[in-house]
Amino acid sequence: MSQALLRISLDVDGVLADTMRLWIRLWNRRSGQKLEYEDLVEWDFWRRLGITGEEFMELMKMAWRMWRMLPPTEPNLSEKVARLRTIGKVDVVTARPRDVEKYTLLWLEVHRIPFDDIIWIRSSGMKARLDYEVFIDDSPLLVDGCTLRTRFLLLYDRPWNRNIVYEGGLIKRIRSLDEAYQVIKERLAR
Repeated sequence: MSQALLRISLDVDGVLADTMRLWIRLWNRRSGQKLEYEDLVEWDFWRRLGITGEEFMELMKMAWRMWRMLPPTEPNLSEKVARLRTIGKVDVVTARPRDVEKYTLLWLEVHRIPFDDIIWIRSSGMKARLDYEVFIDDSPLLVDGCTLRTRFLLLYDRPWNRNIVYEGGLIKRIRSLDEAYQVIKERLAR
C-alpha cells in the first residue's frame, strides 16, 4: 500500500452520518413500536419488521429530507476526515437514491466534511468492485468482495455488522475514524 497512491473510500450512512437513529425515531412514530438502535442486529433488519426494502428506503429518504436532524457519528468529524486526507485521496462513496443527493451534499457541507470526490452507486454491494485500496464502511456486504479482490476493509462497528467475525489481514473492525487513521498509518509503515 503506497501512501502517494492510496485511495480511500469513505461511506456516509453509519460512518459519517448517524442516519439510523433518525430512521428508528421515524419508524417508531409510524409503527407505534419501540425499536432500539441495538436491535438492528443484521444488515437487512427491516425484514424482521415485516416491511419491504422499498418501505425501508422511503423512511431513509424521509430521514435525509430532515438532514438537519442527522447527527454526525463522532465529534470533530471534519477534523478526523481531514486527517485521513493527509495519508491519501478520500472519496465519499455512497449507495443511495439520487433524489436525496442534494440533502447529502448539504449535510456534508454543513458538517464541513472534506473530501476529494463523491461517488454515487446503486448498491453498497458494488463498492468492493471500485478502485480503492481502503474502504471505511459499515456494510457487512463488503466483506466478501474486499476479501476476494484483496482490498482492505475497515469495518466501522455497528450493531448490524457485529455478526461478522472474520478479521484477518484484509478486514479490521474499527470504532472511530481516529482508529482508522492509526490502522492505515501502521499498514503504510510496513
